[in-house]
Amino acid sequence: MASEDVVYLLDGLGIETGIDLDTLAATGTWITQNIGRPNRSKVGVALAAK
Repeated sequence: MASEDVVYLLDGLGIETGIDLDTLAATGTWITQNIGRPNRSKVGVALAAK
């Protein structure tokens, strides 16, 4: 499970993580692009499509 998806779930449950979801998703997108693999994070893909 992708980190972005976990943070989104915790945020939805009202659990504060202190993690900026937009920055985390952007980092995940950057990593997957640089290693040439598809981004499998549902939240990451959704935020990248904004």
